[in-house]
Amino acid sequence: MLEYFLMVAKEKSISKAAHHLFVSQPALSKQIKKLEETLGFSLFVRSSKGISLTNKGQQLYDDMEPIIHKLQYQLKKHMNDQDIRMGSDPLLASYYFPHYIEKANPFKIKLTTIKDDTIELIPLLESGDIDAAIIQDHPNQIGLHSTFLFSDKFYAAVPVNHQLAREDSVSLMDCFKYTQLLPPTHTPLYKRIKVLLEDNAIPLPEIIELPYHALIGFAAQGYGISYLPSIMVEKIDYKGVVFIPLKDTPLKREMYLYALDKDTLKTLKLGFGK
Repeated sequence: MLEYFLMVAKEKSISKAAHHLFVSQPALSKQIKKLEETLGFSLFVRSSKGISLTNKGQQLYDDMEPIIHKLQYQLKKHMNDQDIRMGSDPLLASYYFPHYIEKANPFKIKLTTIKDDTIELIPLLESGDIDAAIIQDHPNQIGLHSTFLFSDKFYAAVPVNHQLAREDSVSLMDCFKYTQLLPPTHTPLYKRIKVLLEDNAIPLPEIIELPYHALIGFAAQGYGISYLPSIMVEKIDYKGVVFIPLKDTPLKREMYLYALDKDTLKTLKLGFGK
């Protein structure tokens, strides 16, 4: 509660403090009220111009801020020796994490678990088998801490000699006319493509299931069309394949950073960037 109080006092705003603390405004207001009830006096004066400290609130801030600051410093020193076991999907592991892990501080990131469907990382977080993960299309989970990280749109991966290769952009309906190169049935991408086919009453095209790392190679050999996220497309130049934007961005994923505790989440969030 004291950390919440110090952040509100610093920002002079419940909404700004909630943003920095990765909590909702109602939850933060509830914690401040609970602290005021425990202390027996009001900490803030609320007005149309915002909030400010009461006299007793200012005295508490002046007494506690140096102590909390020193405590946080000591914790970070110990965190320098802390390994963070991280979970990921194969594409993030290959094209996103290496750049981050090079600069990540104060933690030592160890990518220990790879799952084709990141939702399978949730039980591992809950059991403590991993400390943090990036989860796709799942904003929150009771008992865990999470925050939005980035959106990732997909491109069509088309063989260079394919008739669609000359297009500036293509629709999924155009792509569905040809053999589909997709990851296994349990993966989010396969499920999403299957739903789009069914929703549009499109006859099922030939589908070749492949591991993630094999999709681009088979596309280059002319076996069909696949779909790859921008985090991969922006980092590679693969001979035999062109990456074409999809019209109306029908394929995208929202990525969320998860951690077992709030402090780990805050520290990791500072270092992550697309």
